[in-house]
Amino acid sequence: MINTCYQKLAHYAVSWTAEINSALGNVYKFSFSLTRRHFLLAAAFDLCLILYILALGVPNKELISPLSYSGPAVVKAAAKYEVFGFAPYWSLDRMSNVDFSVLTTLAYFGVDVNSNGGLDRESVGYRTFVGRDATDLFDKAHSHGTKVVLTLTQMNNRDIENFLYGVDAQNNAIDQVIAEVKDRGIDGVNVDFEYVGDPGAAYRGYFSDFVANLTERMHSEVPGSKVTVSVYASAVRDSKLYDIKKLGTSTDGIFMMAYDFATYSAKNAMPTSPLFGYKEGKYWYDVSTAVDDFLTQTTPDKVILGLPWYGYDYAVRAPEVLASVNQGYYVYYGKGRKRYKRFVKLPVKVQQYGNGIGNSTELSGWDEAGQVGWKAYYSSWDQSWRMYFQEDVRSLGLKYDFAKDKNLAGVGVWALGFDNETRDMWELLSEKFSAKDVAQKGI
Repeated sequence: MINTCYQKLAHYAVSWTAEINSALGNVYKFSFSLTRRHFLLAAAFDLCLILYILALGVPNKELISPLSYSGPAVVKAAAKYEVFGFAPYWSLDRMSNVDFSVLTTLAYFGVDVNSNGGLDRESVGYRTFVGRDATDLFDKAHSHGTKVVLTLTQMNNRDIENFLYGVDAQNNAIDQVIAEVKDRGIDGVNVDFEYVGDPGAAYRGYFSDFVANLTERMHSEVPGSKVTVSVYASAVRDSKLYDIKKLGTSTDGIFMMAYDFATYSAKNAMPTSPLFGYKEGKYWYDVSTAVDDFLTQTTPDKVILGLPWYGYDYAVRAPEVLASVNQGYYVYYGKGRKRYKRFVKLPVKVQQYGNGIGNSTELSGWDEAGQVGWKAYYSSWDQSWRMYFQEDVRSLGLKYDFAKDKNLAGVGVWALGFDNETRDMWELLSEKFSAKDVAQKGI
């Protein structure tokens, strides 16, 4: 009703403006003097224009200068699939390649919460979060209609237990997180607490309650906000801190960390994110089985399939799938009449996608069970073969298709910047999920 009234006033203002323009024309042609009535009409027109713009919901900052208003705001329509990417604070200088026409949510990673519920404001993660580089990144994301969330992190078992045991600490954290979301003008939070081992049913309950309370408060105080939680892919079979059924009910989404099925400590070289292989008896677990397990506890629209843009580079005794990892070798030396030996441990490296694709390799292959490729090369430095499973457009394309076949909420990336400015990964995401539609929010 109010909007219609403003439209009518604006219509009359246009008519009055025509009359004023006519009079101005007379000034030019005949040196005609404007009457007081014309100045009143001009003032009325200005008032109607301001009221009309306010009715459209244009931010006040646009009214500071009429020339700054360039038309209706451009916002994105709701995407069919979530494409959720983590931006680690140590990689913010590598975000220039991010395709925000595809990315739906950028999750800044991260800020630690202390055992008393306070955010660790002395950490590099927090200082970067409130710094200029993060601000510029958030503004760029928002300008493309991409949501921005803060990742709340804690990786220490004792700190997690102390935090969850105290309701006051939990409420303190909720207060501070909501304040940061409001202050930074972002869109929500992701909770990433990674407990090693089994804390017991009581702590699972405490964690579920904390996340539920955070979600309820965030939704109430920041309209339109989103709360997600990151969990291990094995969380249904080995719960640790996570009750998937409760988390699926209380949050906007669960980010399944479908990676690190093999890590630094692996005794045999295998993919970090095998799609299949569990039922065949080749691997201890796999992505497809983990997803099926999750869907016994929650609905597909709550599951975001988080996938790696990296692999582990192992020293191996032979370049083949499930080869024994070469832990190292002994160096023998003497001092006087005595003989000594020292064990030299061979490092396990993280091979990011953007680094790995350019390596010269002596051997390569495809793991049919894991549905991922591998590369191998001989390292004269280590005096050993080295081998890594490289997630690429072929293997990730299969996983993206799998996520769509299962009607999942979408897919995720650990981590943005690991592509090292190559375009392959973004072109694949665009192909599989298409660039987000752009809609005009207009009159």
